[in-house]
Amino acid sequence: MGALAGLESVASASLWLKAAGAVFTMVAGTGAGWVVAQSLTRRPIELQQCLEAISLLETEITYRNLSLPEAWDRVADRVAAPLHHVLREAAQRLRSGGGVTVGTAWEAALETLRAESVLPPADREILRQLGPFLDGTGKDDQHRSLVWVRQELEEALAQARADQEKNARLWRYLGFAAGAALVLVLI
Repeated sequence: MGALAGLESVASASLWLKAAGAVFTMVAGTGAGWVVAQSLTRRPIELQQCLEAISLLETEITYRNLSLPEAWDRVADRVAAPLHHVLREAAQRLRSGGGVTVGTAWEAALETLRAESVLPPADREILRQLGPFLDGTGKDDQHRSLVWVRQELEEALAQARADQEKNARLWRYLGFAAGAALVLVLI
């Protein structure tokens, strides 16, 4: 009788471990789906922040007639991270001298965006293209470049919102389904 009770307790413990493993697998799959969905949700927010920063920059350069480092600093004060860091770093690099051009300061500052942002390379490329246009051009050319970048960002924002609506829910359900499928395979 004692050996039978021992076997029952081992079977019961094994069942509990399997159940706990199944729950953890389901939670992990669902969590992975939510992480992907969150990045799809953050992209439109970051693109909207980029649009606001470009509009503010356009105002500072065109109407307030500020130099580029001053304009970057003023806009950095009014935008959130990660753009805040990009604008501050670009202004600091340009002020440091040493033959740093606007384009190289802007591109180097954009490297911080790669680590802090969910923006894909195509969106970062739109922002990167702004640097050479701001370098060595007059206020009118800078204004045209900022308008062009704003239009490109608006198109990217529309696409990001469409992707978010279409894919965020899908990834949440896919994460749950993948966790459930893995549990079924492991059982």
